[in-house]
Amino acid sequence: MDGDFDFVSYDLDKMFGLLLKSNPTALEWLRADIVYLNEFPDWAVFQKEVIANLDFKTMFHHYVSLAKGHINLMETGKKFTYKTAFYGIRGLLSADLASQQIIPELLIDNLFGQFEEENEVLKIAKESLERKKQQTEKEEVLEKDKQKILTAIKDFIEKLSTKTLNKPENRQKLESVLTEYSFHLKSKFYGI
Repeated sequence: MDGDFDFVSYDLDKMFGLLLKSNPTALEWLRADIVYLNEFPDWAVFQKEVIANLDFKTMFHHYVSLAKGHINLMETGKKFTYKTAFYGIRGLLSADLASQQIIPELLIDNLFGQFEEENEVLKIAKESLERKKQQTEKEEVLEKDKQKILTAIKDFIEKLSTKTLNKPENRQKLESVLTEYSFHLKSKFYGI
């Protein structure tokens, strides 16, 4: 929804399937600092166990895929705005962290702080964020800057593509955590 609120709902089994795949959107929901209503029992323990058993390889590929979707919009000229550039780069920065088995921070300033060295895409992300804060997020990127942004992004993707990520060793543990908690919730709320 546009505006101050963004409502999301999931079927429990679908949500847990997404968590098993370390889906970034589902993980961001799980880790959100703002909780309006949560009556799930033992939630903090569940969060901790899921986060401890993340599949960083799958998370990496999800973030790269999300970023490529935004990049495609820019390359085709359908939507080359500062907002699109920002979200594409945010996905790439998050993928870079996932490749190092670091959980990307949810708050953007904290995400930026996870990088010790400033690189070209980080600079572009910060510039795009400033535009976004000035309520010009839907403003088209200046023609002279488009190629610079695309080149920096493509170079960063090339750097990411050279990374080798290990197959997760804890998938069974994560599956067990999700299955047990699913049964726990269903028995509490549905009497199953």
